[in-house]
Amino acid sequence: MMRKISGILFGLLFLVGFGILAYPTISDQWNTYRQSQLISTYEDTLAELTPEDFSKEWEAARNFNASLTQNNLYGDVFGVSNDNDMADSEYWKILNVAGDGVMGYLSIPKINIKLAVYHGTAEELLQTGIGHLAGTKLPIGGESTHSVLAAHRGLPSARLFTDVDQLERGDQFYVHILDEILAYQVDQILPMV
Repeated sequence: MMRKISGILFGLLFLVGFGILAYPTISDQWNTYRQSQLISTYEDTLAELTPEDFSKEWEAARNFNASLTQNNLYGDVFGVSNDNDMADSEYWKILNVAGDGVMGYLSIPKINIKLAVYHGTAEELLQTGIGHLAGTKLPIGGESTHSVLAAHRGLPSARLFTDVDQLERGDQFYVHILDEILAYQVDQILPMV
């Protein structure tokens, strides 16, 4: 009888240990799948838009950026405290073609990531993707349109920007917004403070 109980306990202990070790991999794979679904939905929505729709979206985004005379990095950096407040804001309505808060996506081929860019930087968004810091210009390119995008590194549940330290000067990354792909190049790497 004792042998049977110790065998069951050993089996349970093994399963718990295996679950703990497998959690980061399984969770990251789930997040990768979820991100690919979000990006696929975003691209499907774009496929349904007309050239006039794109023109209207770009004009609204440029007007929004023009209304910001300077980036406000000192506002609510962790997102609006109430989701209803953000959903009613002008910011939420711009570049939100699918109505899910995704304004586009970022791809970095060197480290093999493709992640949705969300409106805002609420913690639940940063757990799964990239947030755009409200109060900074939208990531639509153009001169003097400095935009702040943020993501976590080293989460046990998702890789996100974990490998960003592998980037070097000259490496390229891309921001996919509406019907354009904006190409950028790493021009400087600052030390961690």
